[in-house]
Amino acid sequence: MAATELSGAVPSRARAREAARAWIFAYTAIWAVTLMADATVALAAGGLARLVRAAIGLTLTPAHNAPAQLDAVAVMAAHNAPIAAWPLLLGLAGLQRARFARGAADCLVLASMLANSVPVGAALGAYGTRLLAYVPQLPIEWAGLALGYGGWLVQRRREMSSRERALWLSLVLLAMFLAAIIESSAVPHR
Repeated sequence: MAATELSGAVPSRARAREAARAWIFAYTAIWAVTLMADATVALAAGGLARLVRAAIGLTLTPAHNAPAQLDAVAVMAAHNAPIAAWPLLLGLAGLQRARFARGAADCLVLASMLANSVPVGAALGAYGTRLLAYVPQLPIEWAGLALGYGGWLVQRRREMSSRERALWLSLVLLAMFLAAIIESSAVPHR
C-alpha cells in the first residue's frame, strides 16, 4: 500500500517541477524582453526616449491618480486577467496536438508577450527611475502573465487535466487581483 501511495506522488511532484520550470522560463523571458526594450530606449542615440515619451504621453504626477477604491481594483483585475489567462485555453482547443497548430499557438503566445512587455520596457527606458513609483505592481503582474504563458508551455508537451488548468487559472486570477491592489494603493495618488 505504501508503494502505491508513493508511486502516485511521483507524477504529481514531476508535474510540479515541470510547472515551476515552465513558469520560471516564462517569467525570465518576460523580464528579459522588458529590460532589453528598456535598455534599447534608454541607451539609443537620436532621441528615441523623447519619441517614446511623446508617443506614450504619461503624466507622472500623483494628481492624475485617483485614491484607491475597490471598484478600481476589480476593473484592473478584470482587464488584466484575460490578457494573462488566454494561453490556458489553447490546450482546450487541442492546438498542442498538431505541429502546425502548436507552432501557430507558440507564435501567438510570443506575440502576446512582446505586445505586453515591450511597451512597458520602452516606457521604463524613456522615463527612467521616475516611472518606478508608478509600477510597483509590475513583478506580480508579470508573474501572472508568466502563469498564462507557462501554462501553455506545459500544455504544448502534454494534456493538462481540468483540475490542473483550474489551478493555473486560479493562480493567474490571484496574481492579477494582487497586482491590481498594489497598483491602486501603492502608486502615488491624490
